[in-house]
Amino acid sequence: MEDAYFDGMIFVCPNCDYEWSDNSKLSTFNTSKDSSIFKKLAELTIPFFKLEQGKLYDCKVHHEKGIEEITIIPLSFKIGKNVTFVIIDARRLLKENPNFVHEIINMDFEYIYDDGIKADYPSEYDALTILCETDDDGTFIDNDGIILYDFVKTSEI
Repeated sequence: MEDAYFDGMIFVCPNCDYEWSDNSKLSTFNTSKDSSIFKKLAELTIPFFKLEQGKLYDCKVHHEKGIEEITIIPLSFKIGKNVTFVIIDARRLLKENPNFVHEIINMDFEYIYDDGIKADYPSEYDALTILCETDDDGTFIDNDGIILYDFVKTSEI
């Protein structure tokens, strides 16, 4: 860790292949895994923000191993709640089978929640569809404390 440096956005340790943020909010969610935060946000009746459903976004994910860049596709919100499904690793899934991804984009929240993806598609599509809430700082948070942020919409879908 003594060779670690700040690259302008995050801290990087080249010797241990680890990255982290000095943003205490990110670190708190990642290490606490406090499901009460998840439940509290889920009970809100209006999301703090909405990304455009069915569009591909580049973003960052903060999890127990550090920070990575990934792609997501936001799916439908639960009506009257701050809860939505998101496909992660979306660009790869879209390239592998665009028909599956477009069918999933058109599903409503309840169908996905009731195992609609699990019942009709390969297990990878279900595993990479996660339940998230929005937070007032412009992030998505899942039940495991994973945080998605810095969303940039692409023109791929």
